[in-house]
Amino acid sequence: MMENALFESHFDLIPFGIYVVDVVSYTLIHSNRAFRERFGDHAGRTCHKVLYERDTPCDYCRMAELLGPDGRPGGKTVVLEHVNEVDDRWYQMQIRAMTWPDGRVVKYSIAVDISALKDTQNRLAEAHAELALKNIELTRLSTTDMLTGLANRQRIDALLTSELAALAGDGRPLSLVMLDIDRFKDINDRHGHLRGDAVLIALAGLLRERCPAGCTAGRWGGEEFLLLCPGLSLEAASNLAEGLREAVMALRLPGLAGVTCSFGVTLARPGEGGERCMARVDRALYAAKDLGRNRVEAR
Repeated sequence: MMENALFESHFDLIPFGIYVVDVVSYTLIHSNRAFRERFGDHAGRTCHKVLYERDTPCDYCRMAELLGPDGRPGGKTVVLEHVNEVDDRWYQMQIRAMTWPDGRVVKYSIAVDISALKDTQNRLAEAHAELALKNIELTRLSTTDMLTGLANRQRIDALLTSELAALAGDGRPLSLVMLDIDRFKDINDRHGHLRGDAVLIALAGLLRERCPAGCTAGRWGGEEFLLLCPGLSLEAASNLAEGLREAVMALRLPGLAGVTCSFGVTLARPGEGGERCMARVDRALYAAKDLGRNRVEAR
């Protein structure tokens, strides 16, 4: 009895809930002051009934891990976290088997309420997830033309640099197609900038729909658009531009008699920088303009 009292007084000094269970009957034979203040005094009742309102031992009970083959304490300490659905609290459990002063083999458990910590961890995880989404959105905003939804000039320029480096490495062809809306200023002057924006949006939709897989369409500036076409020869890119030219002519936009575009096409050369490549496709575009617009010119 004196040994029991010594154990019990020792456990009462610990500020976390401690309960001791007979490993054979699962009955509570002792609980410390911190445990009793939260759950009450339930000596003689089964732990699964008191703590979890279950009539049978819990499916996740770790009792067997604590015992040796002879049923005596195995010397193992198990630390785990779990949520008690009865009081809706998270606990970190430290459990171990021992021999009670009266000779019985028991499992003692130290239960630390970590609900506040879990709540902080969850809020931190949510904050990280929200920050990741915001970073994704910021990246999208920084690389997307807000009016048309296509890649913006910054993104296209970066891709061009990357593709030119790939061209230098593996020799895969890289064609550029630049297009410009014919007499776009007249559209804005006659019909207003909102109608002009509608034309830009419609053209962007057409490019998204007809741009081959692996190619990237972007708004280069104003009414100019640029297609990066890795893997396409000059002839293939010219055929693509001709198909786009015809598709633009077939667009039917409210209040407009018709819209046309001029196209310049070029093939990047190994070892060539972006400025020279862009200068050549620009010259091809302006040649198409000079030759009467609504046509494709290659350089």
